[in-house]
Amino acid sequence: MASEHSPLNDESRVMNPSTLWYTRCPVPTAFGVAVERGFLDAELARDGIVARSLASSTDNQVRQSHFHHSQPNSFRHGGNGPPLVTRSRGGRVKLIGLSWNDSIKPMLVMPDSGIASVRELAGRKVSLPIRAGDSIDFWKASSLRGTELALAREGMTMDDVAMTPVSTNRTFMDGATASTARTATLWGAQCMLGHQREEAFALVRGEVDALYSQGAIAAVVMGFTGAVAIADAASSPDLAGRVNNDAPLALTVSEDLLAEQPELVARCLAAVLRAAAWAAANEREAKRVIAADTGLPEELVDAAFPQEVHRQLEVDLRPEWVEALRVQHDHLLRHGFLAAPIDFDRFVDHGPLRRAREILAGEAAVSQ
Repeated sequence: MASEHSPLNDESRVMNPSTLWYTRCPVPTAFGVAVERGFLDAELARDGIVARSLASSTDNQVRQSHFHHSQPNSFRHGGNGPPLVTRSRGGRVKLIGLSWNDSIKPMLVMPDSGIASVRELAGRKVSLPIRAGDSIDFWKASSLRGTELALAREGMTMDDVAMTPVSTNRTFMDGATASTARTATLWGAQCMLGHQREEAFALVRGEVDALYSQGAIAAVVMGFTGAVAIADAASSPDLAGRVNNDAPLALTVSEDLLAEQPELVARCLAAVLRAAAWAAANEREAKRVIAADTGLPEELVDAAFPQEVHRQLEVDLRPEWVEALRVQHDHLLRHGFLAAPIDFDRFVDHGPLRRAREILAGEAAVSQ
């Protein structure tokens, strides 16, 4: 028999849902702001619908939907790798928005390594993290992409360094929160502190000479180990040169929910757009939300992300961002993470964003 929160439970099917599920990655998102500031709850309360984080369930199958988008009636805002992999495997997921903030993306070495530039990594050991227990190893994909970009900027390739596996039996879900609060994020401070644990140990012990990191994770690793950056992809003037799992971030929704309740999906997206506008105008409060969602002390938000990150939460489907997602798609396909190429014309749906903007425009007209 299916458990209370199982994807097999008939009450979780679309039609007229009483519950909508969501999850967000430990990255800055307007969706996180919409949850924490009550924008999403306020919108859904009009229909008596309750919004719940995947973390509020104790069913591991439900929680795994963070990676596989298997829970009906659900939204996800975060890293683009899992939804791309899921779609390539035939998963019923649609992309309805993208967001972009330029988090730090450094190649890190120990300060006493004698390595001062990426060119000096020639012949050296660079970490290749591997989590064999996860069916979607987004961090391996991220590290490959980050390392490739750092080397390419110096006219080098992966053949110029010794990619050195650093494996762990831990799964990503092992680091998930124990909290089952309705709005809790799956990935709190404890997860972020331990995300690159094995790689950090390998770097400190000299088993690898360098590793790639990004965003909140990088701020934690640098603070704990004293590692220093010899390059940062976030400084690339070329948009494609900054593409990784966290750029652009993907806002996705269950395909069946979108097909049967398009207006509801658009209203939820409108709540996210309202949250982005609120964040842009409320830096201090917005960064407090970002700190909580990324598992960071507030003072490290500006270390991990641009100072104007509160103004980088806009959700859009501008052509250059969609093209950037194609760059990530091609990277994942080239390295064998995708089961098959994705038809972007079927994966990306512009309808909810257009309708969400119409909703906001109508509200603005009424208020004038």
